This record gives sequence, C-alpha cells and structure tokens, in this order.
Amino acid sequence: NANIRLSDDVQIGKTDSLGYFISTEKLFPGDIVFAYQKGEKISGHRWEGAQGFDLLWVGEGLELIGEVRIGISQGDPFLEELKPKKIQLNPSIGGGIESLVKTFIGASTGNELSSQYSVRGGNYDENLIYVNDIEILRPQLISSGQQEGLSFINADLVQSIKYSAGGFGAQYGDKMSSVLDVSYFQPDSFRGACSLGTMLNSAMVSGKKNNLSGFVGIRNFNNSLLTQSLNVQGNYSMRFTDIQSLITYSLTRRISLDFLGNFAHNNYTLNPTNRTTTFGTVQNAYQLDVGMDGQESLKYRYVLGSFTVRFKPSVANEFKWMINHTSIEEQEVFDVEGAYYLNQLDRDLGSKTYGKPLKTLGYGYYIDHGRNKMGSGITQVAHLGKLGKPTDKFSWQYGIRVNRETIHDKILEWLYNDSAEYNIAPFGKMEDSILFDNYTYANNTISSWRGKAYLSFLVLLNKSEQLWLSSGIRANYSSLNQEFIAMPRMSIGWEPHKNFNVRQRIDSLKKPDLLFKFALGAYHQPSFYREMRNFEGRVNQNLLSQKSWHALLGFERFFFSGSRKFKYTAEAYYKQYDALVPYLFDNIRIRYYGNNSAKGYAWGIDQRIYGEFTKGLESWFTLGIMQSKEQIDYVSIKTGSLTTSTYLRRPTDRRLNLGAVFQDQMPNNPSLRVNLSLNIGTGIPYYLDGDARYTNTPNVIPPYRRVDIGFSKLFDAKKNTWIDKLGLAHAWLSLDIFNILAINNVIGYSWVKDLQNNRYGVPDYLTGRRINLRLFASF
Repeated sequence: NANIRLSDDVQIGKTDSLGYFISTEKLFPGDIVFAYQKGEKISGHRWEGAQGFDLLWVGEGLELIGEVRIGISQGDPFLEELKPKKIQLNPSIGGGIESLVKTFIGASTGNELSSQYSVRGGNYDENLIYVNDIEILRPQLISSGQQEGLSFINADLVQSIKYSAGGFGAQYGDKMSSVLDVSYFQPDSFRGACSLGTMLNSAMVSGKKNNLSGFVGIRNFNNSLLTQSLNVQGNYSMRFTDIQSLITYSLTRRISLDFLGNFAHNNYTLNPTNRTTTFGTVQNAYQLDVGMDGQESLKYRYVLGSFTVRFKPSVANEFKWMINHTSIEEQEVFDVEGAYYLNQLDRDLGSKTYGKPLKTLGYGYYIDHGRNKMGSGITQVAHLGKLGKPTDKFSWQYGIRVNRETIHDKILEWLYNDSAEYNIAPFGKMEDSILFDNYTYANNTISSWRGKAYLSFLVLLNKSEQLWLSSGIRANYSSLNQEFIAMPRMSIGWEPHKNFNVRQRIDSLKKPDLLFKFALGAYHQPSFYREMRNFEGRVNQNLLSQKSWHALLGFERFFFSGSRKFKYTAEAYYKQYDALVPYLFDNIRIRYYGNNSAKGYAWGIDQRIYGEFTKGLESWFTLGIMQSKEQIDYVSIKTGSLTTSTYLRRPTDRRLNLGAVFQDQMPNNPSLRVNLSLNIGTGIPYYLDGDARYTNTPNVIPPYRRVDIGFSKLFDAKKNTWIDKLGLAHAWLSLDIFNILAINNVIGYSWVKDLQNNRYGVPDYLTGRRINLRLFASF
C-alpha cells in the first residue's frame, strides 16, 4: 500500500501488498518514476511504456518513511516511522537498532555497553518496546553494561520501526517516556544473510512455500574486546546467544496464524585480578591500586513464545487474537575481595618521580558478596482491532490485554569494608563484631492479574488541508493494589499545503510542505516489581502508579537543497509528575526507594535535521535542551523527622544532548562508505544514599562524549562477478573504530576512605578505543 509518485511528486498510483500498481494518471515517455528495485532506490528510471518494477523489496537501510511519503503516521503525528536499510553499516557494539535510537529526537545515552537509553528525563524503565505487538521485558538483575549482552531486537529481521519520544496514542502502553514499536518482516521468497565479526556473529534464513512462510535468526555475541579496556582487569568469559523464529501459515487470503519464538541463553563470568585507576586534576592527581580475587557470575535465560490469529477481512480492517508467555530466569553470584592502596601522585614536572606515587593516603580491604536469584513469568491474552484506514473520514482501533504476572525473588547481598579505624565496633557491641556497609536479604513471591484496555478514534476534520484529530483513552487495573487508572490522550495534526502540493506539477508554484502537531494526555506508569522493592529488599505491594501529564507542540518542514530533500523537526514539551518513586543509579541498575514520595516536572526543546547530506545516503543531527527536577518527602537520618527537599535535579537530568548519524561515500567510488555515530551529553548528577540523596549540590558525572566511525567497502552482484559466482546478492566489509577520540567516559564512582576518614570518589571508566572488523553477506 505504498504511494507511487512522479519526480514532481504527482501521485500516479498505489501498490498492492506485492508491490504491483496500476497508474491512475497517464504516463508519458520521459517521465521519471521513483521506485525501489532489489533494495536500491531508482531515481532516474524513465517510463517507456508498460514496465514492471520489483517495488518495496525488504532490503537493508534506514530511511524515514516520510522521505518517500509512504504514510506520515497520520493520526499519530508524534510517532515517526522508519524502515530498515543498511542498518548493519552503522558502527555499533551490539549490532542492534538501539544504537540508532540513541541518536533519535529526545533520546540520550551515557553507556555504550548497554542498549538502554533515556528519553526526555526518564529512566530506562520508562521506555516501551514492542515487537509484533508484544511488549518486551528486560532482565532485572543486570548491574553493568558488560553483563547485558544482546538486546531482544534482531536487526536482521526488522521490517519497520516506529518511535515516539512522547505524545503517542492510547494504543501504546503504560510507560511515562517513549515507545519503540518494531515489526519483523514477512518472508515472500527464499533469502538469507550472515555476519561475521570480532564481537557479533549472526545468520538469518527465510523462505516461503505455498501457504507457509517463516524465518530463523541466530546471534552470538562476545564483548571481551571491549572489557579489556575497562578499569577492572581479569579473566572475562561470556557467551550471549539467542535464536528467534517467526512462522506464518495462511489458512485463507484473510486468515493467518503466526508463531513468534525467542530463546536466549546468556553467561557472564569475571575472575578479577587487579584494578588501577588514575583520577583527579593536573595539580592533585591520585591513583587507586587494587589487588583482587574471587569471581562474579551472571546467568540468565529468556524465553518467549507468542501465537497470533490474524483476520483481515479488507484492506481497512484487521483483527488479532494473541496469547504469549515470557519467562526470565536470572541468577547472580559474586564473591570478590580486594586490598587497595590510595596514593597521591607526584605532579612536579621537574621531579624524577613525576607521575609516580608520592605518598599513601589510605589502604583497606573489602569483600563483596551476593547470592541473588529471580524468576519472572508473564502470560498474556490479548485481542486487538483496527477499523478503517487513516485516510478515511473516520477510523478507530481498540485493544484488550489480560496479564498473569508471577515474580519469585531471593536476594542476599552484603559489603564488608575494613581500613585503619574504619571497621571498629562502637561502644556497647562485642569487640569482634563484624559491621557491614550494607546488608540486604529478602525472599519475595508476588502473583497478580493485570488488565489493560484502550479505545482510540481518528477523525479527518478537513481533507483538503489534511487536518486530523486523534483522541482516545487507556485504562489499567492491577489486582495487587486494586488500583484502576484511566489515561485520556489526544493529538492534532495539520498539513495545510499537502493536497495543494500533490496536485501542483510545477515546483516553483508549490507552497512550503509543513506539518503542525499538538498532543496532550496522561501517561501514567503502573508499578512493577522493580519499583516496589526498596534498598532493604522489602516489597511495597500498595505502591501506586507514577503519574505523568504531557503537553507537546511540534513543527515539521520538508524542503529541498538542490535535488536533495531534507526534513526539519522541532518539538517543545512539558511534563508534570506526581506520585513518583525516587531512585538511584548503580551503574545501569536502578535502585528504587519503593514509595510514592516525590513530585516533579520536565521541560525541553528537541530539534532534528534529517536528509541526504550526501546524495542517496540519509543522515541526521539532533539537539536537545531540557531540565528535569523533583521534590522528595523523606525521613531525615540525622533528625528523624519528615522532611521535604528542595527541587533537585533528577538522576537523568542531562541538560544538553547532541546525537548524530552521518553517512558519506567516495564521489568516484560510491562503494566506499563512511558511517559516523556521535553522542554528546552534558553531565548528570550522581547521588549517594542516606541524607546525601537530598542535597542540591550533588556530585556530577562528567559529560559523555563518544564518536564511533566505520569504513566500509560494498560489493554488489551486478558490479562484482565474483559475488555473483558465489551465489551472493550483496556483501560488505567494515572496519569500525569505537571511541575514536579515546575519551575516558565515566559511568559512576567507587568510594574509598583515606586514613583521615575522607572519602574519595574513584571514577569507573567506560571502554577505550577499540577496532572491530565485520563481514556481511546476503543471498
């Protein structure tokens, strides 16, 4: 159902599901048709009579669907649609689409090892991810990016991507920040692809025979190349593997059965030996040396199975009946001991011992112990329906989902520290008492039912000026705390010159191609287990949903620079929060306080320019300015009284963020490509526990600055006979340089004391510069 247009943007027809079309306007010899033939855009093909085009083949690449005017998310103007094309060429650690999402409007990151991202002041748990209408959960015990491994989404299998940083419709679930909606492709022929690299190896094969079609994709990931550059040295052993399959059987032209399955098995083990970290300023430099022993181990298994019955009685109407089950088994075991020395370094340029330890400020010993195990099982039954097309005068959609959620959680953690006059029993305790920095033990089991429903309408108010109104309501009920919430949402989109420009064949007479958009609504987030459990392991089953109201105003303009098309987007937003659950970051693990004791707000402006800076290759630059603060009610440890803090920076308050994806090629040899990915974000606050959590002068993690670059050579069967002889359609070889500027980014701090009981925050650095080699081939 893609619109087919001439080079002057006159619509001449619409394809069917197979890509064929019949022109609704007479074509003359010399007219130029835009098309996709075997995954490549054809922009100079002249019409010479009846010809066939192999349109919209699911190829590789990343391109805004708005760029070729295949839909514009009419009815949901804050939902941006993209389709995959050469996604794999982007230099990314895990090969996933999340590395691109981190450069989208509103998104930011502070950790290249993790696929998680923050959107407009929210944390990772506030982002929705769907694959084929199934909400994807993430493991709960992962505490660092190197433990995370692969994200659920397999980039080799993606057909389309929808992303919204806020203002999305009622059909999308119960989170406060963003939605990423991914659809896997439906195979129509036999094809496959494989990728080999120093970190990621993957393979995919798909096919169709009669009424049966399907694909299988497998990935294996090992990030030991990167862990060698981390603070902690030792023997890293890891194996992250997953396999995904989608099988479709068409009973009739209108009824089909789908099965989507995923199995992931992940093992991560570290036997640490030592750590050396240099930090401080030019005048006051310090070095922490730690001798370490023990082991840190994390295992988790992720299983998902989904069965869907699809009924599509017409082009405009579609109904789905779904049942799926997600099972996550996690086990974390660690016993790590270390003896450390904190030294001050000699910074006298004339000294023979410049850069070497000058004196010892402190020394100590610690043991970090943990035995954690968690099992999560969620079964969902759902029915979804769509009636009418977005181009109709009136259309609507609805959905009902019922979840059965079961969590088993057993946690035992303690940290023991001993240094000079540090672990001495206070008066009244046995002299041989052992005092822990922290001790957590819990054994929790929770079972509950959750019901979700939504109803949304789309009304085309003015067809000539493309003015439409989308409104809806979403409801959620949990049996655990008996809470029922309703969330009304609405949005307006207006393209005043769209139809005029479609009818106008002369470019000079066209008006500016504009889109104005506005959204207002409630985006509450019902509590899940992670938010309920506090630092001591106690679970607050009466925890209420976090409340959020959003107001957004946006503007888009399409324009040309020469023959190349560009799109400028600007969005301003304000969010009002209530009943927030405060939290701290521990690397990438989020530790919640387990109570609705805060309120807050976020506001900001996001801008993006997207287009063909190099003809035929899409690039974009995004810039975000924001502020997010919260006010917390707490019981002071010092006074024992209930206290209300001032408005504090939220842990995700990254005031300025810049993201970019840039593609270029050699003018005389387009098969030589350069792909650059850039993320820059200002510093975020780093809070400690206790009363220090409520200070308005927290420590600040330095700005995150990272540039990855990839150099690629593309091979095509049409131009390289040896590729054709091997039975391949495409291939490429890529050399990636991660963190090419070798910037020491910081994810958090480890705290040690000197002999005077002063505390020092020792930075935990992220990965350094590394080189990665990849080979990709498709057939």
